[in-house]
Amino acid sequence: MSVYTDARSRPGAKLNTGTDDRELYMVKFGQMVLEAYAETNQYGDLTYKKSISAGKADTFPIIGRKRDAAEHAPGEMILGGTIEHNEVQIALDAMMVDSVFVAEVDELMADYALTGAYSRQLAESLSTLYDKRVATLHILASRVTTAPYTGGPVPSYAFHASMKTDASKLEDAAFQAVAYMRERDISGAPFSYRLPHQQHLLLARYAGIEGGPVSTGSGNRAQGTVGNIAGIPVKGVNHIPNTNVTTGNTKFRGNFTTTVGHISNEMAVGTLTRRGLKVVLKQQDERLGTLLIASQFCGHGILRPECSFEVATATR
Repeated sequence: MSVYTDARSRPGAKLNTGTDDRELYMVKFGQMVLEAYAETNQYGDLTYKKSISAGKADTFPIIGRKRDAAEHAPGEMILGGTIEHNEVQIALDAMMVDSVFVAEVDELMADYALTGAYSRQLAESLSTLYDKRVATLHILASRVTTAPYTGGPVPSYAFHASMKTDASKLEDAAFQAVAYMRERDISGAPFSYRLPHQQHLLLARYAGIEGGPVSTGSGNRAQGTVGNIAGIPVKGVNHIPNTNVTTGNTKFRGNFTTTVGHISNEMAVGTLTRRGLKVVLKQQDERLGTLLIASQFCGHGILRPECSFEVATATR
């Protein structure tokens, strides 16, 4: 018997006693998915998150406003007052999942690592769905007409027929939003201006002309960047809805054909997480290959609608 019979190094096995030659590869794959997800996720910072360890839904508390301060007369009894409370229940949506099957014959013949390339695709797929859901709810939040508590502010929007093509109108929308928020004491977290990349770059050209008539901060047409407008950072993103969505989960339906972008903070939309991103790499001998599965279990809902301000091309 050859002295090299038992000398094979098994980098995918756990310890020398491991029976699965690919057990440790799952950890590496999972790490790559997490990294790719973080790189592509554009709305993870624009939703208020809460986690649960069991159940199908949870409540997010909302505290109303008290605006009845008055002068005190000497000797008058101070009895106190009330502040209205409410809650928003957010339920878990269906589990997000994507997968890919890698045939062993392809792995054997490929001259590059399939795992890394496929992990990025799975991560981007989950990230895209997450972003679409959160972005959609930000727009729908801005259309709510009833405040969650008595006397509370309701959201608003800015519109102009040339909003998609005229950078000055996009700039005007930011100032309208800031004025609306400040006049109604709407706060809770810093606001962010989210636009499709086309409109973001339009602002970069508009704001980047040296000596131009505008004052939109550090906009730079050479770099394609946009500075703050009215104190709000501007970010170019994908997945802002722009069609009439009539199918799928009712929660995410709506007519977004006039939507351009939105100015919001994280309090507008809540996210309930039951389980974060999970990665499974499972060898399927009966299929002579490996099944790669990435999944995530969470739910989204409108939390404080007044914290979102739609930018559109037409009146509602």
